[in-house]
Amino acid sequence: MSRKYYTLAILEDGIWAPQFGDYDRDCVKFEADDYKDHGTKLKDIRIICTKDDQASIESAVSALNSK
Repeated sequence: MSRKYYTLAILEDGIWAPQFGDYDRDCVKFEADDYKDHGTKLKDIRIICTKDDQASIESAVSALNSK
């Protein structure tokens, strides 16, 4: 059975890329805060929620990049 999985995606050179993931959203938010502390703008940070399989994560990141 799949579980909710949270992925931190960062916009780099116009492309969204996954940087970190965990089952605990607070853990992913902590990583996002670290990116903000090091100068990444809030608009360039997304936390996405998917099933915990690679295909779901890749599909969600691809959807971000198609916008």
